[in-house]
Amino acid sequence: VVPAALRTGLWSIPLTTASMNLLILGATGNMGQRLLAQGLTRGHTITAFVRNRAKLQQQLGTAVPPGLTVFEGDVNDAAALRPAMTGHDVVINCAGYVADGAAFIELVDRVVTQAEAVLGPGGRLWLFGGAAALDVPGTDLMGVDLPGVPALYRAHQTNFRRVAASKLDWSMMCPGPMVPSATGQARADLRISKDVWPFPRPGYTRWLPRLATSLAFKQHAPELIVSYDDVGAVLLDHLPAGGRFSRARVGVALPEGQRGEKVYEQAGKTVKIG
Repeated sequence: VVPAALRTGLWSIPLTTASMNLLILGATGNMGQRLLAQGLTRGHTITAFVRNRAKLQQQLGTAVPPGLTVFEGDVNDAAALRPAMTGHDVVINCAGYVADGAAFIELVDRVVTQAEAVLGPGGRLWLFGGAAALDVPGTDLMGVDLPGVPALYRAHQTNFRRVAASKLDWSMMCPGPMVPSATGQARADLRISKDVWPFPRPGYTRWLPRLATSLAFKQHAPELIVSYDDVGAVLLDHLPAGGRFSRARVGVALPEGQRGEKVYEQAGKTVKIG
């Protein structure tokens, strides 16, 4: 589903004094294309780093709009990343999939390494993890440390440790399952957390084994189902360096009492959350 903003006249909105130069890696994916649309709407100047220019052109459905530059390259090619990053205020990595395991870890390491080289200490980098990369409130445990959490999400933990060891001004967005917005718009009533779950840890889990905490996390999972548009808006609200989420992970959840739903195919099976 292509965001409506990619098919409308939003490109004509003038730049503002708060505009920034953004590089979006993986700009044609579900998350990347929404950040692209929202970012242009807000008046930012954007370079879309894509593997296939024709795919982006098809999504745009029009000529390349003002404020957008297209850089065609492969995110697996460090030599392409370096010139693409040069001259940007913020680099946002939307490329890669946690299910790719070692390849995903290598991709993020490559992006962080090139950002260190090009942006230097304090350079601004946004990247994506998952809700399992958030800490359990009041503990030194990360979600992936809990029993029953699929091992594939440990890639997020590895990526977090890699970027945390850098001198970059980084932020890691850690949403749960994401879905397209029913309205194409972002909502403004999300719960947003720093480094920990965006919902309280049930008190009873403090005196029970880790399994109880894991079950509590699973019970709250539907609250973590937010839209790509929601996540994009939160990220763009906190773009600059030195902000609330400087060198921190970001959790997002629906308002208390609300639950989302996501149905998808995995390994030939239909999986439903919520």
